[in-house]
Amino acid sequence: MEQNLSALNREAIQAARQYMGHFGWGTVALSAAVLVVFIGNIALFAAGVMPLWAAFVIFAATTYLSYTPVHEAAHGNIHGDHAGRKWVNDLCGYLCAQIIMIPYSTHTVEHFTHHRYTNQPGKDPDAILKGMTDSPQAFVVGVARFLWTQITFLFHGYWETAPRREKLIFCAEVGMAISWRALLLSVLPLLPGLVLLVGAYVVGVIFTTYWFAFRPHHPYEDSARYRNTNSLIMPVWMKPLEWFWLGQNLHSIHHAFPRVPFYKYHALFRQIEPIMRAHGAPVLGIFDRQPVVSA
Repeated sequence: MEQNLSALNREAIQAARQYMGHFGWGTVALSAAVLVVFIGNIALFAAGVMPLWAAFVIFAATTYLSYTPVHEAAHGNIHGDHAGRKWVNDLCGYLCAQIIMIPYSTHTVEHFTHHRYTNQPGKDPDAILKGMTDSPQAFVVGVARFLWTQITFLFHGYWETAPRREKLIFCAEVGMAISWRALLLSVLPLLPGLVLLVGAYVVGVIFTTYWFAFRPHHPYEDSARYRNTNSLIMPVWMKPLEWFWLGQNLHSIHHAFPRVPFYKYHALFRQIEPIMRAHGAPVLGIFDRQPVVSA
């Protein structure tokens, strides 16, 4: 049985390789679209053209969408095997990180730690979300702790040995993120400005925390490859949410093959679903979290 699983794993790796190493034009396009919409939305609101409710929805949505380029850049999935284009990878990461307000410099370190110790208490920094749905208080505390961890992870035993350049970049990222928000608050009406820059941001962060970080790993009990992340199957009528979710209902593909870009998750899942099931990968319904029988 073990030998058969090893052969199936090699088959899955071979299938995944066809999606790895390419330049991530899809992520570049997403980054550009998110930045244009985000900046345009604020400009239209400041000019009195965009009503607060619409600006709020767009701000929250782009806050969530901005995380995917940061996540892809952390894995080097934008430049792929094209080392000369790494500057594009990092540019997308740094710019989109300004929206989600998670420093790209620290997120790379935090996220790789998450992959190395997925679901292991005390080692996986994202495992602090376990139990976040136990109560409203646990939910609020979970989101706050998660965001704080994302921002401050460099200080968790790494700051002392971090190169000076990395420290300066981190400080510059945080300083810039605070500065442009403070500048906007100085020119916008205070209450609407706070509703937009703080309220909509918080909604975007909550969506990101729950749907991107928590749901794919809940209940945080297994750390084995193929079994540490869920494949969440959604009904047809939920396709619009699945598109907006950017494929993270199949976050299992990402943890099995981190170098596969997000817009190839579904294609690879269709190819290797039987292999993942053979390895015990949880394929669950989005609502009842019960195992979904293979079609």
